[in-house]
Amino acid sequence: MTINDPMKALDIKNRLGECVIWDARENAVLWTDIESSLFWKWRSPDAEPQSFPLPERLGSFALTDTIGTYLGAFESGFAMFTPSEGKFRLTAAVSAGQKHLRMNDGRVDRHGRFWAATMAERDPVGDEPWGTLWCYDDGETTPSLSGFKIPNSLCWSQNGQVMYFADSPQNTIWRYAFDQEKGPIGDPEIFAKTENGVHPDGSLIDSENHLWNAQWGAGKVVRYRPDGSIERRIELPVSQPSCVAFGGPDLDILFITTARVDLSEEQLADQPLAGSLFAYETDIKGLPEMICQSV
Repeated sequence: MTINDPMKALDIKNRLGECVIWDARENAVLWTDIESSLFWKWRSPDAEPQSFPLPERLGSFALTDTIGTYLGAFESGFAMFTPSEGKFRLTAAVSAGQKHLRMNDGRVDRHGRFWAATMAERDPVGDEPWGTLWCYDDGETTPSLSGFKIPNSLCWSQNGQVMYFADSPQNTIWRYAFDQEKGPIGDPEIFAKTENGVHPDGSLIDSENHLWNAQWGAGKVVRYRPDGSIERRIELPVSQPSCVAFGGPDLDILFITTARVDLSEEQLADQPLAGSLFAYETDIKGLPEMICQSV
């Protein structure tokens, strides 16, 4: 099955839209424009989207019990922030002082802990995989997996016993056994591979335990069955989708962030909606977004 037509395209021209999340408590979809250091909120479909400036680039974030306050994986590390009030408090300086690193993809696991990974932007010593996956739990940060260039696709199966993770330049989504106490354990299995030039970006698990993945460079979102086979595709009018989230009152609207970064003037002319937030109606329901319990 292939889906082509969105119900809505919010033309906001994000440079690098990412980490889209639905907060049912506010009836709002939230996301970050990493390269513009902006936090976005849209109480769809009737309100105008709002953006809030941030003190540094935000790679990903998690909901907390306090509505409007979030735990973020920022350029320099983990921080609590309330964008509507301009509040920001760095709690764990994971990548501060390491100018070649910033934090990137992150998500809350089924036990309420926030996981996020660093990535290398400017490699100081050759083409080395500097990225590390970190767990943030009650203010403590613990390194887990390491040796990645652009960590992405972080999500968990419905029962929390499988973790999905990708290194985008390797065009592979892996599947790890996941232990509640130890985190990812053992060697990963290959869950899915993408073609050359097609990079797996943000992922999520739906109510049927299928994985949806935004595929950077291919202009599509792919839904994978639990065995890794493709169930359907969504074809977008832009080439760089970056992350996905189910939202709306019935959790049946798929929101997709996209990016304009690194596109030429000619490409932007061919993709006037690059950087938009897209919304697609589906016959699939998502799962409620996990709230971080470890702040």
